[in-house]
Amino acid sequence: MEVLKKCWSWFWGQTVFNKIVILGLFAAFVPFVLPTVVAWFRPTMIHVGVAFYTYERGIQPQGMNSLYFFERRNLVTDCSIRREEQSVPSGRAKAPDQQAWVLIKLLLENVSDHDITNLRVGVRSPAINQTTQLLTAPTLVATGNKEAPPDVKPLYAISIATVPGASSIVATLKTPLDESLRDFIYVKRRPVTIQVPYVSADQFRQYPPIVSRTNAVKMLNREGVLRTDDAAFADEKLQVTMLPINESNVKEQEGSHRILARAKSCSEAEAGVW
Repeated sequence: MEVLKKCWSWFWGQTVFNKIVILGLFAAFVPFVLPTVVAWFRPTMIHVGVAFYTYERGIQPQGMNSLYFFERRNLVTDCSIRREEQSVPSGRAKAPDQQAWVLIKLLLENVSDHDITNLRVGVRSPAINQTTQLLTAPTLVATGNKEAPPDVKPLYAISIATVPGASSIVATLKTPLDESLRDFIYVKRRPVTIQVPYVSADQFRQYPPIVSRTNAVKMLNREGVLRTDDAAFADEKLQVTMLPINESNVKEQEGSHRILARAKSCSEAEAGVW
């Protein structure tokens, strides 16, 4: 109590300008420590980990051939997390359309022995817009929608019916990499941030959780385990269908997607960090 009195007296002894600066610094500092303070006094049932990266699927000319590829790259280090490619004679193959997405991965871990019901998670990021979609495992009952007017930083609300006790799930927010998002990330080089301002459920009131930065490579491997019980990337294969010999060449569609500049080759330890 004596320390508080001295701090109070010191504060009132400052100039008006210094008081404004001190209050501004205090207001900026509080949101960073609030989740930790809340966790001290009220242990949480849910742990939240986040990771994010770009997924690109495209075609590049290679002399008389065409190079079909898909790649996951870290948004922070621009390291290639995984790239698979196949070179085939031009006009002799069919492949999925060219496109790129930004994917935000959320690892939600129920650390209690009891089910969590009607879990709601708010996610805020410049990589969220009107085209963002929620992807989860087929067996998970979940919905998502953007809750903010166009002039406010987007907040995406995820609702999950049940998270069984002592279990984990991965939810993905998938946003097409349009020209606006491409300019934000790769031209202006502005950082893509992820905030989780709240979680709530039938078992606990709304509060701001502590969010751990999860290595993207570890997140993908963890998702593979949760989906397939195998420590490998899930649903990751380059699908290129070769035409029969008796069929004529097809004209490859150029599409509207512009291929991103080649990502850096990094060590496995560095590829997924942020």
